[in-house]
Amino acid sequence: MIYTKDHKTASLFDPWEHLGPKQLKLMAESWAGLFKKEILYELPVNNIAPFFTAGFGRPTKELYTVLGSLILQQIHDLSDEETVPHIAFNIQWHYALDITEDSDEATYLCPKTLWNMRKIVTDNELDTVLFHQITDKLARVFKVDTTKQRLDSVHIKSNMRRLGGIGIFSKSIHKFLVNLQRARKEIFETLPKDLVDKYLPKKALSCSL
Repeated sequence: MIYTKDHKTASLFDPWEHLGPKQLKLMAESWAGLFKKEILYELPVNNIAPFFTAGFGRPTKELYTVLGSLILQQIHDLSDEETVPHIAFNIQWHYALDITEDSDEATYLCPKTLWNMRKIVTDNELDTVLFHQITDKLARVFKVDTTKQRLDSVHIKSNMRRLGGIGIFSKSIHKFLVNLQRARKEIFETLPKDLVDKYLPKKALSCSL
């Protein structure tokens, strides 16, 4: 069953009135205020809805919250496990995602839910839709002239597609060895040869993806 919250209709009572005026001003002027005002309501939840049954089964997590969480996860470069407590406890995330309830239903997403939703998004190339929609909106907000674009900028794309666990592990070791070889060659030369042979060559990365 599909569940989306009507974020555009104003509440009878201000859900953020518990914040003092100075706190509220800071919040509104922070990245969280920008996200809530300009990005959250623009998220293409209608593109996600067809992958769920409208009137049958257990309700989905609120789709604006889930999609917004995936974006904030990428912005802050967090793992699924690191993202969960931010959704649960971080008041800036709550403001940005317009989460106005304290219930588990509103503030808890398990890592599996994040993984499943990200898979739906990436398998159906909706990450590209999200990326272009958000960048286009921010370009309008900040009045960026997109006709004047660096040639190397056209290669920027969504990074929501993730490596598997083994791929992340291998890529991290490869980068560490490359940097160690450059910065501390004397330490690098003490490493076991089989470790270097396995993870330093670039072909090791392609084998692990």
